[in-house]
Amino acid sequence: MTVEINSTINSSTYKQSTWGVLVQDQNTSEVLFQENSQKLFVPGSTTKLFAAAAALAAYGPDYRFETPVYYEGNRESGTLKGNLVLVASGDLTMGGRNTPDGKLAYTNLDHSDANSLEGANLTATDPLSGLNELARQVKASGINRVEGDVIIDDRLFNKTLAPSGEYLITPIMINDNLIDLEIIPTKTGENATINWRPQSSTYTVTSHVQTVSSGQTEIRVNSEDMKNIVVEGQILENSTPVVRTVTVGDPTSFARALFIEALQREGVEVTSPVTNQNQQLTSNNTTAYTEDKRVALLTSLPFSENIKLVLKVSQNMQADTLIALLAAKNGEKTFDEGMRLLGDFLASAGVDTDMLALSDGRGGSASDRISPEASNQLLSYMTRQVYYQSFFDALPVLGYDGTLTGTVTNSSPIYGQVNAKTGTVIAEDKLNDRGILLCKSLDGYLVTRSGRKLIFSIYVNNLPLNNTNDVARVEQDINKVLEAIYYNL
Repeated sequence: MTVEINSTINSSTYKQSTWGVLVQDQNTSEVLFQENSQKLFVPGSTTKLFAAAAALAAYGPDYRFETPVYYEGNRESGTLKGNLVLVASGDLTMGGRNTPDGKLAYTNLDHSDANSLEGANLTATDPLSGLNELARQVKASGINRVEGDVIIDDRLFNKTLAPSGEYLITPIMINDNLIDLEIIPTKTGENATINWRPQSSTYTVTSHVQTVSSGQTEIRVNSEDMKNIVVEGQILENSTPVVRTVTVGDPTSFARALFIEALQREGVEVTSPVTNQNQQLTSNNTTAYTEDKRVALLTSLPFSENIKLVLKVSQNMQADTLIALLAAKNGEKTFDEGMRLLGDFLASAGVDTDMLALSDGRGGSASDRISPEASNQLLSYMTRQVYYQSFFDALPVLGYDGTLTGTVTNSSPIYGQVNAKTGTVIAEDKLNDRGILLCKSLDGYLVTRSGRKLIFSIYVNNLPLNNTNDVARVEQDINKVLEAIYYNL
């Protein structure tokens, strides 16, 4: 086995790169193979294992978020002379991914990656399902008209810009704070059709995408003022639809607008303009939220479903939100406090925090580093916890689902035998007009041919990319390492 692994990781392909590998027996912790196992590596999205484990420990797999709506003021003959307040609970999906069988829907390439990776698909679920249900309950409570304001109470934790700078981390999220644009080709020479969601009167979408018979699909989205979204470019006739997204600038005001429109669809008149910004509540006093004034309640699916969504499709925003939820669970407000609590959890789990450096939950910060040994320590700890099965089931299955879909065919000996989290980081090398693979990683669990259960962490850092096939080659080489382990242990 050692000879086979070394022939792969020491090949000329990796003369400028570094491998880190640690393979251990799950039951005895015996080290079966190691290479640079204590060195720090750029981890990519394997970082999400740490955030997910801590959040699962804090909340438990069966925890359900409860998002209530209260009224303030007086109710007279169906008219509310006061405010309607939705209190954000940190629910990561707000019912927008719920399926009839009690699961959270996901596609193997999430819509949150649509602007950077081709092939993203949308789920068949309605992002507004949760708000629609709350609006239905408000109507059923006897409220037909709201003469005050509609407010989203988003004080659960402090809204903050993610360390990557790409999005806000917020206590209220509708559709991952994204507007989905699905561009569908028509006939050559005609404008493409655009479907978008969630739809709101607060913005418009205009298509200047022409359907063409030859050339390449090229889509550009202009959304600078967030009121007029213009989609331009061209799309090949008979091609599959293309998904693009727009990040919402003010997620709380966006959620407010969507909730007002859901109320209006249910026949509840709201006098406050839908275009107003959300009213910011400054006091921490929540004593007005009494049971007798609650008019609606949305209960989420079990938290284990959230963890599955984060790990299966590597959902960045939700992984970062787990850090804020750690803070909220402990009565704190800030992302930094959540990171401190993550450190406390890892120390209590027996993870040597000197062998990693983290600044976020997703694995997108420049300072993020993980050693194979630190990762294995976490993976080993999780096997001994009562919520281990939920953690294990949330990992992508090699060749089968999530970010590991299609990485091997079902004829491979390791197809379905690996449950593991992926990580990929690619940067631009302007000097040489190419890319550089800063990280390709895979951490998780493997069942060998003999039935032996193993824990492994594999990292490859710093591979110059000379063509588009180089990343796939690294993936194949990681699978070669796993196959050698599978056959020989």
